[in-house]
Parts: sequence; C-alpha cells; structure tokens
Amino acid sequence: MTITPALLVFLLVFVRCLGLMSTAPLFGNSQVPALFKIGLGFYLALVVYSASPLSELAGRHVTVSLGWFVTHLVIESLTGIAIGLVAGFVFAAVQFAGGMLDLQIGYSVAAIVNPGFGAPVGLISNFWYTLFALFFLNLGGQYSILLAVLQSYHYVPIGAAVFGASVADVFLRALVTVFVLGVQLAAPITMAVFLTNVALAIASRAVPQMNVFVVGLPVTLLVGIVLLGFLMPEMVSVMRDLVNTMNQQLSNLLAAMGGAPL
Repeated sequence: MTITPALLVFLLVFVRCLGLMSTAPLFGNSQVPALFKIGLGFYLALVVYSASPLSELAGRHVTVSLGWFVTHLVIESLTGIAIGLVAGFVFAAVQFAGGMLDLQIGYSVAAIVNPGFGAPVGLISNFWYTLFALFFLNLGGQYSILLAVLQSYHYVPIGAAVFGASVADVFLRALVTVFVLGVQLAAPITMAVFLTNVALAIASRAVPQMNVFVVGLPVTLLVGIVLLGFLMPEMVSVMRDLVNTMNQQLSNLLAAMGGAPL
C-alpha cells in the first residue's frame, strides 16, 4: 500500500476528531464505549475530509516525512482535545452549581457514585447535569461541537495551531466563566437557604426549647425542593444561554489557535 500525502492528511484529520471525541461533553463520557468513540471519530473525519478541499485542510504543500507526520500528529491531537475541553466547561458550570446546592441544602450526605465521572456526585448536581444534557441534545448542541471541528480548519489548518498566550487566556476566561455561571445558577436557592438558616437561628433564640438541628434539616430540604420546582421553568432560558456561551468560547478558541488577536 502506497502512503500518499492525501492519506496522511486524512489520518491527521482523524486524530483531531479522535481527540475531540475523547474530551467533548457527552461523547467523552467514560460510559461511552471506546469503540464507539473511535468509530464516530472516523466517521466525522470522513465527513470533514470530504467536505473540505485538501489545500484547506493541509494549509500548505504536504511534505511526506516521518518527522513531519509525528509532529503534526501531536499538534492535531492537542487541537481536538482543546476543542473538547472548552466545550465541556459549561457542563462543569452546571455540575458546580448543583454541587453548591447539594452542600447548602444537605443532599451532599446522600452523594452517589456517578459511573460517568467515577466519583461521588450529589443528587442535585447529578439531576442538573442530566437535565442540561437532555436539553443540550434537544437544542442540537452536539451539532455545534461537531460543526466546530469542521470550522476549525478554516482557522487552524493541519499543523498550524498556535498554543500561545492567547489560547491560555481563552482557557483562563472559560475557567472563570465556570465559577461565575455556577454561582449565578445557584445564587437564588443559596440565598433562600441562607435566609432560612437565619430565620431558624432567630427562632432558636426566641424559643430555646426548639432543637434547631432536628428542625433545620427538614425545613432546609423543603425550601430547597420547593424552590427547585418553582425555578425550573427559568432554567430553560439559562440553559439556552449556556449553549450560546459554549459557542462563543469555541469561536474564541479557534481564533486564538489560528493566531488571530482576541
């Protein structure tokens, strides 16, 4: 079998797609079989390769050499991994917000092991993550991730990724966004629980016979559950904003890896 430049370019496209599949939200979950990830990455590589001209994928004339291929193999792998990590930050924000509520309301004592993460996850955190994943799929967010790979070659041809200060700045901003969005998501219920605890503290001073530790936990749980149900319709617009935030972060990442100033 003759190894042509076109075949080498396809293999590098496949490596970028495989890197995305290993870290992208939902696709990169540990519960997803590795064979499925490889197969989906291969199919995505075929789509990208057939939809884009060779000159756009390679960016310049391809010189066949072992050193060239190995170097670009690493670069393309890191490019796909970076795209997947940035896309997953919004899911981390939802899980972070749920973890804050589990701690405040008291569900953290009933943490369960999530096979997808291999670590104990609170009930609200697991519920919000699953809810956002379903909304994400219903809104077509998975297509935004796959489309980001196709568009990445307009900004970052094979071997042209620049992992400099601009990319680090994008990751730093995305990490800050995780904490900001997480706090904003959990803020209404967290504030309500805080006021409930203040009210219980005042009541315990007014009625010393009341055991605040026995009464406080059921009251806090009740307030948390009621507010979760009451605020559920508002979560729809918030989740839509999260998907838009993910798209914006992906655009910033592609521009940064392509060497464009932010």
